[in-house]
Amino acid sequence: MKGDRKTIILQSLAGLLEERNLSKVTTAVLAKKSNITEAAIYRHFPSKRSIFSELFNFCDDAIFSKCAEIKKTDLSSEEKLKNIFLFFIIFLEKNKGFARILSREALSSEEQNVVDAVNQFYERLELNIKQILAESPKKLLAQPGISAQLVVMSIEGVVSRYIRSKFKEAPSTYSENIWTLLVLATFKD
Repeated sequence: MKGDRKTIILQSLAGLLEERNLSKVTTAVLAKKSNITEAAIYRHFPSKRSIFSELFNFCDDAIFSKCAEIKKTDLSSEEKLKNIFLFFIIFLEKNKGFARILSREALSSEEQNVVDAVNQFYERLELNIKQILAESPKKLLAQPGISAQLVVMSIEGVVSRYIRSKFKEAPSTYSENIWTLLVLATFKD
């Protein structure tokens, strides 16, 4: 039962993040959305910050589990990178609330630990991409680290653009074009 309520709270927060700016979301609004009392919310989570943290951790785990799975394959570094990039795009579309956390838009100074976790998320993503690119450095136009920075900046741009469109313009509609440009900027013929 406790796990079920906890899941309901997290799903409700994710839904609210899709609907509005989080700074306007209070535990009272979250309680109403989840149909659980505020007191019950605080029985499952000690603070609003911990709710954000757990929601972020769920998404973080999902993305890095997939990255690890892709890294273990026998695909070329270009194909591995493409799979990670496209997985991220699809994950973002299915988890719109996560986009607001990744952009840090939904986080206030009270959630500084989550802001720090988001910053670390991008650093780890860049490191994973750099490691993949380092598998075949002779195929790269630039050093693996610089190429990884370009890919991560593009991902951050996709997140921002998706939010700016109010989740109406799905990144998957233009992800192949972005990928093509990233390949031209990253890999030799």
